[in-house]
Amino acid sequence: MGQPIEGLAWFPEWETLPYEATAPHVALIAHRMTTLHRLLVKPPTILVTSVAAAMHRVIPRPLFEEAVIRFKTGATFERESLITSLLRIGYRRVSVVEIPGEFSIRGGIVDIFSTAYPNPVRVEFLGDQVESMRLFDPATQTSIEKLNEGWVLPAREFIRPLQAQDATAPIPPDAEWRSPDLYETMDTLFDYLGSDPSLALDQPESLKKACEAAWSKIDDGYLRHVDRDIANPYPSPER
Repeated sequence: MGQPIEGLAWFPEWETLPYEATAPHVALIAHRMTTLHRLLVKPPTILVTSVAAAMHRVIPRPLFEEAVIRFKTGATFERESLITSLLRIGYRRVSVVEIPGEFSIRGGIVDIFSTAYPNPVRVEFLGDQVESMRLFDPATQTSIEKLNEGWVLPAREFIRPLQAQDATAPIPPDAEWRSPDLYETMDTLFDYLGSDPSLALDQPESLKKACEAAWSKIDDGYLRHVDRDIANPYPSPER
């Protein structure tokens, strides 16, 4: 994932077949989460997306805002609560972080490969207090840049409720497809925009055909899924 361009954001689609029991690639999730976060904290002037990405429902905005973890020098975090928070938003605990969505703990050092950055963040604690933070190269372990604050964004487009008994359990590969069963409502990309955005359509007739084709692919994918797993089907596309 490259550095964001000032004033411009891109919201990509999953690039997975509808209703296949696989999680989207972590690089795509990272890009999507970064864009959603930018829309909330520092909205770009221009947002570019595709028909398929715009049609796909996303994490409810209030849940996304609540799940984002903000680190700041001098802030305090209780160790077990931090671990629970990371697991809940899709991070995996490993011995050494290598790709986005992983974290490791060694003594007072917590390494997190946040989906917000192209490199992992090393957070050094003194007790429960954040003493320092820096980006580092996962291959060489050398420091890249010191940070005064940092963000940890979801590593999956599936966030368990805080009160869930299985909040720290591994998230299944197909969890995103079951999200509508977990949340009262799903949001769209447009719920993350400002109150009065301008919408520009490039070749509207072509976009209409692309929308119809995307919906047909979604509908066909759901029917194939129901045939395979009629006893435990995913929520319908309308949800």
